[in-house]
Amino acid sequence: MPKVVKRSGAEEEYIEDKVYSSLLRAGASEEVAKEIVKELDEWVKKRGRVSSDEIRRFVLTRLRKLEPEAADAWEFYDRVFKGRVTFDNGKVVVVERGRLYLGRKVKDIGGKGLTSAEEVKEILDELKEDMEYGLSPKVINARLYALFMGVLHKRDMPKEEKEKAVELINEFRRQLGWRPYELKRPL
Repeated sequence: MPKVVKRSGAEEEYIEDKVYSSLLRAGASEEVAKEIVKELDEWVKKRGRVSSDEIRRFVLTRLRKLEPEAADAWEFYDRVFKGRVTFDNGKVVVVERGRLYLGRKVKDIGGKGLTSAEEVKEILDELKEDMEYGLSPKVINARLYALFMGVLHKRDMPKEEKEKAVELINEFRRQLGWRPYELKRPL
């Protein structure tokens, strides 16, 4: 079974479902997610052992070609929730833990990723500014979905903060004339 070497140096078994789920959370279509995972599986099996950064780079390169908005959302999610900023070709810079880059400013936050609705509001303010500078509605929509999914999957964000964050995201969508997201199950 192929192995993945994490940034920490730890090794784990390659699990295609993790990549597939990440692609869907970034807003990729099921068809594109399946295609990328199939290509990645072949590539990983040939190599036998790969780093998590190599997998990320492979996935982002393919995603940029097949669904650029989803690639942007993946990178947005990485910046906001994982403290990584992506540069050309999937190469990353890890941002110091507890710092979040919001457009032209840096915000010190409690830990890695968002922990409060107030921080989500600041991200939404950044998205509003991005729209004013001409970022397309498709990209904004993809980023909103990544933000929504990130909030839902954030384990250390208190329930009340998640509820407020979801409402802020949905209010932003309403202001744009878009349907709010619906929760499939309670938080």
